[in-house]
Amino acid sequence: MAEELPRDIKRFIDGIEITEDGALMFKGHRFVFVPGVLLSISLMGALIERFSGMLNPVARRALVNYGRKLAEEMENLGARSVLDHYLSLEHLMGFGKNELVEFSDSQVVYRIHGSLYGEETGAYFKMKGIEPTAVCASRYIVEGILNYFAEKEGKPLFTSDEVKCKAKGDKYCEFVLKRAC
Repeated sequence: MAEELPRDIKRFIDGIEITEDGALMFKGHRFVFVPGVLLSISLMGALIERFSGMLNPVARRALVNYGRKLAEEMENLGARSVLDHYLSLEHLMGFGKNELVEFSDSQVVYRIHGSLYGEETGAYFKMKGIEPTAVCASRYIVEGILNYFAEKEGKPLFTSDEVKCKAKGDKYCEFVLKRAC
């Protein structure tokens, strides 16, 4: 098959590498392949950072709604499978390697190793002398997925917290989602 590809395409493919921690690299530079809607939502993170918490409720709502929409479209698979699907997509798009640490009725814990957003924002914070803070927004999409199913089942909703973040200097980003009491 590779012999049939034009030389430019073969050179391009040969330049692609996925690192051990899930980063998508092309000739030494990190890249992300994402659908336009997810990229647009992700770019809101820069606005949130710039304007502090003023835009946070808007961004959070957009991301939660994205997660709910994904769960609705794949409802027949169940919460765990939709979550696995989303985490796989995020990994394949180059955001980092995801690890589902715990999935129970009351709590979900997952990690992103090599988080693109955490690493790049952390570097930006350091360069600008900004106090590091947790910045990864995928937890809101996961919150939307889980809460879609929680509402369907009449159970308490989940809330999320980013307990570790590459932007703060942690080894990986870690998210804990717990059901409200």
